[in-house]
Amino acid sequence: MMKLSTMKKVVATVNDEWQSPVAEKILERWGYDHDSVYYFRSSANFVFVFHKEGKKHFLRFSDSCERKLQTIEAEIEILHYLRDQPVHTAQPVPSLNNKYVEVVETEIGTFYAVVFQALQGEQYDIEDINEEHYFVWGRTLGQLHASLKRMPETYRRGRSSWQEQLSFVKTMLIDQEPFVQKEWELVTKWAEQKLVSEQTFGLIHYDFELDNLCWQNEKVSILDFDDCVNHWYVADIAYSLRELSEHDVDLENQFVQAFIRGYTQETELDMSLLKDLKWFMRMHNIVTFATLLRTVDIQEAPDDPEWLIHLREDLLGYIEEYRASFKKRVAEN
Repeated sequence: MMKLSTMKKVVATVNDEWQSPVAEKILERWGYDHDSVYYFRSSANFVFVFHKEGKKHFLRFSDSCERKLQTIEAEIEILHYLRDQPVHTAQPVPSLNNKYVEVVETEIGTFYAVVFQALQGEQYDIEDINEEHYFVWGRTLGQLHASLKRMPETYRRGRSSWQEQLSFVKTMLIDQEPFVQKEWELVTKWAEQKLVSEQTFGLIHYDFELDNLCWQNEKVSILDFDDCVNHWYVADIAYSLRELSEHDVDLENQFVQAFIRGYTQETELDMSLLKDLKWFMRMHNIVTFATLLRTVDIQEAPDDPEWLIHLREDLLGYIEEYRASFKKRVAEN
C-alpha cells in the first residue's frame, strides 16, 4: 500500500463527479473517450476506469517514489510471456507512443502509468463460493505456477524476492518493541533454512485472492501482477486462502482440500511444505505490518478529508492487531 501522503495529494485532484485532471493528463498518452475517465480506487496504485472507442479499460499509475520503473517493466515482460501460456491474464495496452509503461510528469509529481484491458466475468467474495469454486480457484493457481515454472529465469530478475522483503521489514522495525523485532528474527531464521528447487521456488503472484480473479463459469482470468515476487510456490497457496483463518491455514478444511486438489491437478506440490503454511503466513504478516508502518506517514491534520481520517484510523487499528499477534506468537515460541 502506498503512503497516505501520496494518496492524499492525488485523491485531492478527484472532484465530486470522480474525475481527475491528473488521470486525464496521463491518459493523453493512450487516448480516451471524452468524459469517460473515473476514479476507481487507490491502494498500492491509483486505478481509474475509462473507455476508449467504447471499450472498457483500466488506467493504473503510481508515484515514482512508490515504485521503481524497472520493476514495472519487468512485470509487463512477464505478462507478455503469459499471453502465450494456457492461462488468461489482463494484458497491458500500448500507448500511442507504442510504449507499455509511460513516465508522465505532472504538477504534483512524476508517475509511472500502465493501461490494461478490462477482463470479462464476475468477481466473488469469499462467502459467495462453494467447494467447486475452491477447486477451480486452486486449479487456476496450479495452471499459473505451471506456466511460471516453464518461464526462462531472465524474466524473474527484475522482480524482488522474499529476502528483499524481509530486509525492508528490518529497516521499518528499528523503533518497534523487542517482541516485534523478535518475530522478524524468528521468521527470517526459519526462511533462511528452507531449501529451494525449480519445483518449489520461483515467481509467484503473491496476491491471488478473489478480488484479483474474474470468473466466467469455469474459466478464470487473472489480474494484478503488481506484487509478483520470487518466493516459494506454496506461499501463494497460503496467501490465497488467508481469509479462511485469522492466522493459520487449516489443512483439514474441506475448502482448503478442494483448493489443493485443483492445484495438484495442474502442477506438482511438495506436500511436506504444507506443514509450513503457518510460517508463510507469519512472514506475510510481518511484511504487511512493516508496509502499514510505512503507509501511515502523516499525522492527522485539520484539513484532512473524512475518507483519510477513517482510513488512517483503520490502518492504525490493523497495526495494533498485528502487534498483538506478534506478541502472542513470540510468547508461544
